[in-house]
Amino acid sequence: MVGRVRSLNAVGATWCSSMYVEPSHRRRGIGQALMSRMLHDDRARGSRYSALAATHAGALLYPRMGYERIGTLLIFASRSRKLS
Repeated sequence: MVGRVRSLNAVGATWCSSMYVEPSHRRRGIGQALMSRMLHDDRARGSRYSALAATHAGALLYPRMGYERIGTLLIFASRSRKLS
């Protein structure tokens, strides 16, 4: 396996979750191919909207897939908590 992505049903929409490409196979179009196939399959199953969350590098892929940024989600944690 060189990569994976999954789509979760979110009541008429889908949520792109857990996209990953092995570091040794990145920058070869695999992420874009995975995303393209997932979105095509989602549309075929009737999804009209998709929620996509990503790292900065992953977010650069979405505009190439025909998505536009409509918002930014910020996640905060207490300074006393260590994030792994």
